[in-house]
Amino acid sequence: MAERPRRGKMRLVTGAEAPSTAKRRKTGTLGQSEVPPSTSIESLPPELVEEILSWVSARDVVCFGATCTAFRQLSFSSMLWKKLYQRKASGRLPVNDLSNTATVNWKRMAIFKYTQALYLQRLGSGGSGRGSFNWNRSGAQLVSRAVVPPHALGILRTQPTRDHLLLWDLQGTLFMLRNGVMNTQRGQLAWRRAARYSVLCHNAKDFAVDPRNDVSHRTYVYVLVSRMDSLPAPSLAGPSGSNLTALPQRCDCVEVYQQDSGLRVFRMTFHFSLTFTQIRLTGSEFNRTLLLLTDTGKVYALYVNESQLSTPRSYTVQLALKKISSSLPNMPVKQLHTGYNSAVYLTNEGAVYIEVHAAGVYRQLFGSNVGFDPHDIHVPLPLSIPNKVVKCSMGQTHLCLVDDCGRLYMQGCNRYGQLGTGDKIDRGEPTKVALSMALVDVWCGLNHSLALLQGESGSREVHGCGCGAGGRLPGCPDGSAVFVKLSVRVSRSTRSICASKDCLYLLCSHDIEEPPVTCPTAADGRSEEGEEKKEETREERERLRTNLTLMKDCENMQQQLDMLRDTIQTHMTLSSTHRDFLDQAITTIRRSSSSTSMDF
Repeated sequence: MAERPRRGKMRLVTGAEAPSTAKRRKTGTLGQSEVPPSTSIESLPPELVEEILSWVSARDVVCFGATCTAFRQLSFSSMLWKKLYQRKASGRLPVNDLSNTATVNWKRMAIFKYTQALYLQRLGSGGSGRGSFNWNRSGAQLVSRAVVPPHALGILRTQPTRDHLLLWDLQGTLFMLRNGVMNTQRGQLAWRRAARYSVLCHNAKDFAVDPRNDVSHRTYVYVLVSRMDSLPAPSLAGPSGSNLTALPQRCDCVEVYQQDSGLRVFRMTFHFSLTFTQIRLTGSEFNRTLLLLTDTGKVYALYVNESQLSTPRSYTVQLALKKISSSLPNMPVKQLHTGYNSAVYLTNEGAVYIEVHAAGVYRQLFGSNVGFDPHDIHVPLPLSIPNKVVKCSMGQTHLCLVDDCGRLYMQGCNRYGQLGTGDKIDRGEPTKVALSMALVDVWCGLNHSLALLQGESGSREVHGCGCGAGGRLPGCPDGSAVFVKLSVRVSRSTRSICASKDCLYLLCSHDIEEPPVTCPTAADGRSEEGEEKKEETREERERLRTNLTLMKDCENMQQQLDMLRDTIQTHMTLSSTHRDFLDQAITTIRRSSSSTSMDF
């Protein structure tokens, strides 16, 4: 009986190690043994390598192209990225028929598909407790990934409403995703796979909802849409007297939908000569103001009473030019941002103008009502920023501005420390706030602020400041007067954040055409603050030294205490609580010195 071969590891035996009795394979030509040449990926045809890469992920293709110059050129193949896109989209091509355009950036389309996602984290009381939330080993709450519609391509923006999540993608499709957050049997936060979604509208250029943080006010969704004019075309006289029928024009419309049912209840169509790029809302339900930004930088306003939208009748609304465009015609507006009773305009040059419609909001933003005219609330007020402003977020009583170098400026009410300045003193003008990493996105809540930051390695974190009650700042229930890291798991492709009373939303969608995140360098800080800060510190030190010398020359303790109080009130920035404490302490010391009649 033949012996069973032993099991073991195979070892490659070379010609030098082969025993003399080993049999050698004979060849017809040379009659000697030949070792077959090794096959490597470099020896494969480029078409075969491209086919292999079309079955891996987009991240693997990028890593493959970083190995050498030859593979880098192969990783730029447009056909390769088109195959990756079609496999991820199950063969579906973009709705706007991008496949017939030779200039389509298929790499951008495919990376959009592979990185788009929406993550949610439930907020609640006791943000650092272990309650009913699911936590990982690092102490961060586990987030739930929402089911993104398969037809979506590159989610650009998300907005929660009372019953839905609105998703707006690169193709201009506005999806209405039914809120499907639930708790599993283990207490984990999960998303229903059977959660329904529907297309609210196609060809959407922008959309807007009520700017207040309470989603119960968002009963209607206003969508800026581009449609073909359905009105009968007029007849035009030709050169020989014949009648020519004008072709239908593409016009911009504002369509109003009910957020609970998705039904369109109102529509406004504009003349084809007006082309709009952005829409925002402000004001109450009974006096809603729609701000529309044209492609030439002019701002128009419409006034709508939402209580009449459900009535099946038509009425006329008037389109009026805003004062920002009539008083400053040579400064076109680039971005619109609105609060409940305010609006912020960013111009092409990076200048900032604010418009406040209520005296209470004006006092919160500027510290007093000096300069507020109740008879002309549409006067735009300039805000002083040293550099060009490129991004803004508007809260009810505070706002934040981001310049082109990634620096953050905050202004407004700071009762809960929501400005992140390290104290609770209100700021009547934009104040620079220090951040530990590069700023990606920022969001202003009711009395707190959130910032999406990126480190040097590309990892991203969510930091927050302000009131932490109700779980607004996960991991920091007591709140903070400075931006601190929150217990939130963040993907590297997260591009924006927003929050409601109950949930935190992280939108992921990487765009390779966006410029890289800029971080204020130490050189920038030294160039801006170095000399000025040194000069201010030197002058402040001299003033305090002079006051200290005068205090030593005083005849008694009461005069010294009076001078100390004047120095604190004049040269030191303290909160109202600290100021009251020092005032009472000085008064107590003075009474004690008077009772004992001790002179110094």
